[in-house]
Amino acid sequence: MAAKILIVTIKFPFPTIGACESDRINGILRFKNLGFDIKVITRNTSYQPIEKVQEISKNLGIEMTSVSYKFNNKASKIQKLKEYILRFFKNPLILDGAASEFDDSELKNLLETKIKNWQPDLVWFDCTYTWPLYKIVKSYNIPVITRSSNFEAIHFLEEHGYNFVNYIRFIPKFISEMMAIKNSDLIFAITPKEKKIYKGLGAKNVKVLPLRGLPKCLKKERDIRSKSKLNVFFMGSAYSVSHMRKALGFILKEIIPKIDKIAFNKFCFHILGAKLPKEYNSYLKENVVYRGYVENLEKVLEEMDIALIPSLCGAGMQQKIFEPLARGIPTITSPRGIVGYSFENEKNVLLASNANEFVECLIKLQDIRLRKSLSEQALKISNQLFSQDKIDSIILSNINKFIYAS
Repeated sequence: MAAKILIVTIKFPFPTIGACESDRINGILRFKNLGFDIKVITRNTSYQPIEKVQEISKNLGIEMTSVSYKFNNKASKIQKLKEYILRFFKNPLILDGAASEFDDSELKNLLETKIKNWQPDLVWFDCTYTWPLYKIVKSYNIPVITRSSNFEAIHFLEEHGYNFVNYIRFIPKFISEMMAIKNSDLIFAITPKEKKIYKGLGAKNVKVLPLRGLPKCLKKERDIRSKSKLNVFFMGSAYSVSHMRKALGFILKEIIPKIDKIAFNKFCFHILGAKLPKEYNSYLKENVVYRGYVENLEKVLEEMDIALIPSLCGAGMQQKIFEPLARGIPTITSPRGIVGYSFENEKNVLLASNANEFVECLIKLQDIRLRKSLSEQALKISNQLFSQDKIDSIILSNINKFIYAS
């Protein structure tokens, strides 16, 4: 009989528009392909009707049960304050708004019913702020596995800024991380950098599990072409996300003006991703093209010569950096963006810390020999780190200890 895994994930991962959704849906599908008996509990937003969840569940052949989110983004400040006070008196540990959505009686009843009726061998939680549900699982002596998509408390500060108000809001998010550490039998951190954070805070059993969508991006080789004008791209899922918007602004306002002064018309810059801020329209010109959301990403990336992906803020593992590397596209990024993975400057990636250094890297990459070398070495290390066999091995070698413990 196949082992049973109950997956509790956050927002229903369709449509799959970003790295988080890609990681979660690829994780769900991989469990099925590996032969596990799986069921999924998820949450849907107002633009994801239950009927759509049911349709996709049927198409995938995976039972997915959804509970609608309760939050109200249109609530007034007074209404939000009242909700915050009620939360405090209900349970002062659950002041984090994300965690409070999983302290929901409807969701708790659903989880307990699934456990009683189905008796899973383990429960896998996507994201640490699902921790209010852990107590239910623990009461049935079932192992709790947590997949961390980022260290949420630090990610919040980097996305929204280091100021007094945000430091106050940081506290409940940090509590969520500590509760996940305390109550998880195993944490899968998304980067080596964040593994160190969890271990430093007392996690006894923490492993690194890269983005589970990367195996689909891996290539064995890439054709590096000699061209007089090179296509350079930056991609993000949507520029409503703070760290993506900041990185794009850095490219448009600081890097491109500098490169145009010393190598005009040698590069054409392509911007991929939805929701370009209106204030950036004035930076678009003949050699700066906004491509928007791209349906056939594979085809577009085949046209590209260089990935220009600054990382100015944000925690976790940014797919916009590692996907080009996995495809063998010569990539320039920030040192912080490598997040502890074993990529080396000038061997398989170029690293830059300011606008002048990014410009210098672009100039260097006019040399086709360097582009070929970086591509070959990036493919080599990416296939070692992110292959499907590697990711399967990380998951199976760790969860089997719990499934077959008896």
